[in-house]
Amino acid sequence: MATNSAKGSLGDLPAAFMNLINAQMKLSADLFESLTGQALPSTGDLTKTGRKLVAGSTGCHPRSGCCTIPPPCWMPQPLGECTSHVAQCKTACVRFVVTNCDRIKRTISAEVSGPAAGKITLSPTSLALGPQERGTISACVSIPDSAPVGEKTEYLIWLRGCKDWYFRWTVSVGTVGIDSCHEIEVCDCPDYVHHWYDHFYCARPCPGGGRTTGTVGVTDPATGFRPAAGNG
Repeated sequence: MATNSAKGSLGDLPAAFMNLINAQMKLSADLFESLTGQALPSTGDLTKTGRKLVAGSTGCHPRSGCCTIPPPCWMPQPLGECTSHVAQCKTACVRFVVTNCDRIKRTISAEVSGPAAGKITLSPTSLALGPQERGTISACVSIPDSAPVGEKTEYLIWLRGCKDWYFRWTVSVGTVGIDSCHEIEVCDCPDYVHHWYDHFYCARPCPGGGRTTGTVGVTDPATGFRPAAGNG
């Protein structure tokens, strides 16, 4: 009896409160879609992302752990992934702040691969950095006014120095947005530490495309690396 009295005293307040919450959620979803051009992720999508993070595995990268063996030293090194949300007639950019951690001068070159590579403007396309010097390479794309809302384009940007680096960049077109610019720090450092999981044929300390290709038995004056048979 007391319960029925309590419900009667509240009247339509619980239903009005739930309607208010639903209206706020719909407003948030509409605002997100207008800004990014894509639907707001569902609770299920967020749950899946959380499980991946907890498991230590995202996409093609192996699960992390105290005994996990990383990719071979001669494989390209990931710089991560990023998504830029911009509107028509705006510009999206990524700035790579590169530091040459070596004791010698090194040239860092940049390039874009993939079918949409021609849309990216690199400035400059290479940096000549002395020991411990730092420079910036910018990658920009201009969004035309005819770009459809919701369009997504993925770009693969490469930096080649002491190591080969790659960055996966997605540009998403929305109805509302401003110019976008992200900054990525790159420490292009030689690795003089030989780990237990390293392969004996690794070109140390710099396995990347920016090093001078050595001849078997001849020491590279730039890196101090002396290739053995099979090192290339």
